[in-house]
Amino acid sequence: MHDWTAVGGWGRIIVVAVLSFLLNPLHYVATTLIIWDLIRNIRAERAWFGIRVTRIVKPLIIRYLKASLVGLLGSILLLALGVSVSWQSVLLVACVAIVAGAVRGRFASSAVAISVVLTLAFVAHWLPSGEQSHLANVISFLQGISTRSWLLIAVVTCLSELFLQWWNQRDAVFPALVTSKRGRSIGALKIQLGFVTPLVVWMTPVQHISLNLHAGFKPWLLSPHASVAICVLPVVFGIHGLFTALRPERVLVQWRWWNLIYAALFVSGFAILQWTNSRYGLIVAPLFIVLNECIRSIWRHVDMATEPLCAPDARGVMILYTIRGSLSERLGLRPGEVVTHVNQTPVHTAFDLHFAFEQNAAYAKFQVIDERGETRLVGNPVYEGERHQLGLLVAPEDKLALSLKRPLGFLETLYLRRHKQAMHSFEESASL
Repeated sequence: MHDWTAVGGWGRIIVVAVLSFLLNPLHYVATTLIIWDLIRNIRAERAWFGIRVTRIVKPLIIRYLKASLVGLLGSILLLALGVSVSWQSVLLVACVAIVAGAVRGRFASSAVAISVVLTLAFVAHWLPSGEQSHLANVISFLQGISTRSWLLIAVVTCLSELFLQWWNQRDAVFPALVTSKRGRSIGALKIQLGFVTPLVVWMTPVQHISLNLHAGFKPWLLSPHASVAICVLPVVFGIHGLFTALRPERVLVQWRWWNLIYAALFVSGFAILQWTNSRYGLIVAPLFIVLNECIRSIWRHVDMATEPLCAPDARGVMILYTIRGSLSERLGLRPGEVVTHVNQTPVHTAFDLHFAFEQNAAYAKFQVIDERGETRLVGNPVYEGERHQLGLLVAPEDKLALSLKRPLGFLETLYLRRHKQAMHSFEESASL
C-alpha cells in the first residue's frame, strides 16, 4: 500500500498548487516595486556620474534563481514538519502585506504581515464569538488559524532572508548623492536587496482534490490519515536603506544576526504553543514588530549622529564607490578613503584624478589615506583595454541630489526624493 493516495489525480493537485501561487497578488506587487526601485537608480546615476552603475536584468534573474533554491530547501523543511495552512489564511496574510505596505513599504515584509495576523489571532482568542454575525465570523476565523504553522513559516522566512542576504551581498550596494543640511552634496551608499521566495506547504483540501496520507507517511504536525493539498505561497522580504556614515557591509552583517535572533524568537513562540498549549506563545508576534522598529530606529540615529563617510575632503579626492570587477576594486580602494596622489601627481578633483591616471599608460599608482588616517600606496599594471575601466566614482561637489533622509527597511528606498533645489537641474539633464 502506498503512503499516500491522490484524490482527483496528481495533475489537478499540481494545478491547484501552481494556481495558489499565480493567483496570489503579493508576489506581483512586491516584484514590481523591487524592479521599480532599481530602475529609479539609473536616471540619477547618469546625471551624477555620467555612467550607469545599476544593472537589472541579469542580477535579478540570478537573485530570483537563488531565492527559488533557498525556497526549495525551506519547503522541504516545512513539508517534513507538516506545516499546513488554509487558503483563506494565505490570502489574509497577502492582503495584510499589501495593505500594510501601502501605509509604509517596510510593513509589506512577510515576517511583519505574519506577525500582524498572529497578533490578531492572539487578540481574537480572548474575544467571545457571540451570536451569528459578520464580526463573530471574523473572530471565529481568526481563532481557527493554524498559528503553529504560521510561526514555523515565519522562522523559515527569517532564515531564508539571512542566507539570501549573505549570498547576494556583493550585488546589494549602490552609490548615491544626498544634499546635506548645509546645501552641499555628499556621498551616500544605498542597500537595495529585495526578494520574493516561493515556499511549498500543505494546505486544506480544495473541491475534493487532496492527498490522503496513510500510516506509513506522516509529517510531524499533521494528524494521522490526514487529507491535504499542496500550496505554493510567496514570502517577500529584504533590506533597503541609505547611509551616509555606516558601512553597508557592516549593516548587512548585523542584519543577518538580527534575522537569526528573530528566527529564534519565533521558534520560542512555537515551542510554547506546542508543548504548553498556551496562547501566550503568540506574544512573540507583536514583540517582533516592536523589536524590529526599535533596531531600525537605533541604526538611523547612529548614522545621523556619525560624521559622513564620503564628504568632500580638502586633502584629495574622496572615494564614493568602486565598480565591481574594475581596476579600482582590484587595487583595493574602498569608499571613504581619500586619494591624494595618482602616479605621484597631487589630485584634488575628479578631473585631476583621471588626468594623472592617463599619464602612465602601463602602470597605476595611488597614494591613499584610509579611514584611520594612515597613508598607503597601492599599484597595479594597466593592461590594454583597461584604460577606460578604472571604475572609481567620486562625489561631485557641484550637484545637488536627494533630500537627506535615512530610510531603512523593506522597500524603504522608494521614499527617497530629490532635493527641492535639485529638481531644476535634474530636469535640465534629462532634456539634454
